[in-house]
Amino acid sequence: MSYQFMPASESDAPQVLALIRDRIQWMRETGLRQWDAVDYWGFFPESYFFQAIADQRLYVVKETGGGRVACAGVLSFQDPDWTDGVPAVYLHNFAGARDAPGAGGFFLERGEEYARAHGRTRFRLDCMESNKKLNQYYERRGFRAVGRVEKPGYVGVQREKPLT
Repeated sequence: MSYQFMPASESDAPQVLALIRDRIQWMRETGLRQWDAVDYWGFFPESYFFQAIADQRLYVVKETGGGRVACAGVLSFQDPDWTDGVPAVYLHNFAGARDAPGAGGFFLERGEEYARAHGRTRFRLDCMESNKKLNQYYERRGFRAVGRVEKPGYVGVQREKPLT
């Protein structure tokens, strides 16, 4: 399967929201604690995603040819949970389709390129501390644990990948 990375458009929003809903359901089914463990839609209502599209912060990976959204995530230049001033890109709301092998890795690679193109030295994200499988995935992709973030109902591992 080949993919394309691009800013999301408003017409992509229904697919992105469906993708996230599917991932939340999958987390419940498999017992992986992440978004299903918190009030996800309370923190990130649909309006958040439409604003991220308007701000050109929501990016998607689409299947070449068909145009189906296979993966999505919000890329930002700041995050209130990281206060060290290091120039970085922060990834949030990252979700890939269950039947799109490699789409998540493709997104992460393109996210690194995006960060470099914008003069950033780190690519950062966080993941629920108790989600061992996802933490191992990010470790394999070069994101090292560098801190913790704690919010009501959420304890996460802050991870970053240095960009050289």
